[in-house]
Amino acid sequence: MRDLTKEQAASGRRLHAFTLAILSVAGITTGATMAVQAADLSVSPVQLAEADRTAQQGIPVADLSPNAPSQYTVRSGDTLWGISGQYLRQPWRWPQLWGMNRQQVHNPHLIYPGQILYLVQRDGRAYLSTNPPGGASGDVRLSPRIRGNGGDGEAIQSIASSDIEPFLIRPLVVDQGTVDTSARIVALPDARVYMGRGDMAYARGIAPADASLGSDWQAFRPASPVLDPVTGRVIGFEAAYEGSVRVTRGPEGPNAVTTVQATQSLQEIGPGSLLLPQPQRELIRYVPHAPDGEVEGRVAAVYGGVRYGGAKQIVVLNIGANAGLEPGHVLALSSDGGHVADPTDGNRAIELPDDRYGLAYVYRVFPGVAYALVTDASNVMKVGDIASTPR
Repeated sequence: MRDLTKEQAASGRRLHAFTLAILSVAGITTGATMAVQAADLSVSPVQLAEADRTAQQGIPVADLSPNAPSQYTVRSGDTLWGISGQYLRQPWRWPQLWGMNRQQVHNPHLIYPGQILYLVQRDGRAYLSTNPPGGASGDVRLSPRIRGNGGDGEAIQSIASSDIEPFLIRPLVVDQGTVDTSARIVALPDARVYMGRGDMAYARGIAPADASLGSDWQAFRPASPVLDPVTGRVIGFEAAYEGSVRVTRGPEGPNAVTTVQATQSLQEIGPGSLLLPQPQRELIRYVPHAPDGEVEGRVAAVYGGVRYGGAKQIVVLNIGANAGLEPGHVLALSSDGGHVADPTDGNRAIELPDDRYGLAYVYRVFPGVAYALVTDASNVMKVGDIASTPR
């Protein structure tokens, strides 16, 4: 097993948008690629074709949000998820509202500030269009430099970057293989114990090909283990992010010692701190949509080492591409109903229904695990809660 961040830097795949360096014991191997496509394990080709046909007809008018606007001008700072919530009772049905087929769902949905979205209702169904009645263009100029059909960099994102900014370039969970093979800081000048911003240190394990001058690395220490709530096995370790360092001198001498300088220090960085390459950021514009088939997993961890959380928090799921997940999937969050004794039936044990309380948007997927942002939560979320296909 290898550091996913290194693999994604080498492959240049789109999924390195969020630089959470996670490796799953549940199936990431040396040759694993970063971009993973969900397998349709429980949906037949006939069912998929029918879903495509239905989706391209729009949605029933009854499924629109009660206050869905007849037209909406996209603004800077809007997100696909936010606009979906304005139009739909179920925001994950965004592709149907646009009449997308499955192939289109897997492409970035580029909507730009300045575009006007028109809600078309016909024969009991509704869909969105950028063309107003009459066929004129739905793009308008907001200013001399912002147009509705601008470059990809202007397009709005799927979810607000402010919700995940702290997690874009910091590791969340790493596996034992990463702990064993990562580069590491081995010494500081003058026998010091810790380093602050601007201080120098010596590291080993950075390959010459990765040690270009000015390259940035993340410093972390493995903390408590992350357990699969179902099986109890360790799927990784929480990574306590300490800061960032930059290579100032490449590997030298018989022990290939690299000199680095701290550019950020949030915690105590010193000998024993592990290093991961800092990947590039990438905007995320995956279309919010529900999985094609039935998917069910559990919340394995909540960022920050806590067991409870709520909306706008990052969670690690114990399922990934092997279970059919892909970036952009929206999952329903539910607490397990559990079992109780029915006093009206001789205290026979009965199973209570699960209590659905929120939604999570999947934005990073690996073979055995995934990262998701909790977008909505009406109740307290906890480790072990269910994440499944919304209905």
